[in-house]
Amino acid sequence: MFDDFVESYEVFRECGVENPLHETLRLFDILTNGALRKTDLSLLTHKKIDVHQVAKKRKDGIPLEYIMETAVFMGMAFYCSPDTLIPRDETELLARVAMDFIDKKQESKRGLTIIDVGTGCGNIAISLAVYSDDTKILASDISPAAVEVARSNVNRFKLQDRISLFCGDALAPFEGAEYEGQIDLVVCNPPYIPTGSLDKLAPEIIDHEPKVALDAGSYGIDFFRKLIRDSVRFLKPGGILVFEIGEGQEKLVTRLFKKTEGYRDIGYYDDGKHVRVMSAVKEPGIKPSPAAAGQDG
Repeated sequence: MFDDFVESYEVFRECGVENPLHETLRLFDILTNGALRKTDLSLLTHKKIDVHQVAKKRKDGIPLEYIMETAVFMGMAFYCSPDTLIPRDETELLARVAMDFIDKKQESKRGLTIIDVGTGCGNIAISLAVYSDDTKILASDISPAAVEVARSNVNRFKLQDRISLFCGDALAPFEGAEYEGQIDLVVCNPPYIPTGSLDKLAPEIIDHEPKVALDAGSYGIDFFRKLIRDSVRFLKPGGILVFEIGEGQEKLVTRLFKKTEGYRDIGYYDDGKHVRVMSAVKEPGIKPSPAAAGQDG
């Protein structure tokens, strides 16, 4: 794609087209069905870029998103730092699945309350808020530094009245009668890398991104156990839990759901090759044991 972009620019320039860069961008915007015009690059407007410094840091393995302090997700630009994972294209599937659920639930013409567990830079919470109307989003992260990164993005998008931020492990910040049984949707991009596989990750990931957001125990399902076990207490009857998984983890996660009283209608969503998102609906009238999902055979 980059070679095509450069070639197009050179052809426009050699043919004497006025402002060849602008015309090349317009061409690729058309070829991508308008994706470029939807991309929010406003975070870059006041930045002076020293390309030599960028290249030097990139050579040292620092991810480009951390160098530029910007990551793009769902066509929007987010402030991003080493305190948070870098939002990735594959997580857009999770956001789209959550948006579909929001669409169906908003047919009832009432406001929805959503929990975003492990919000990181806030990209999922903000994307859902921007996409939907009349939703209240409660976003949590175990890292105080990550919460502050998310706060800066929430403020930038002027969503302080719709997104509330909490610091704590998983659903712990929401313990108590105020939230239990009151949530329409729990969405999460959890850690799912087995501990033994961390050293197989690319150096730019394992050396720079927060390990707490990657490491999920021996089989990569420790966080899933906790998420499935606890979410059922917070969801309304008919409420939905939806989260991202790693490649090939759907069988293990299905077992966790089946061992946990309170869920039905397990859903699987693939990226064209692998199942990367799963969901389940809370059964009505079920009060599961908090330890129900903690026993995995």
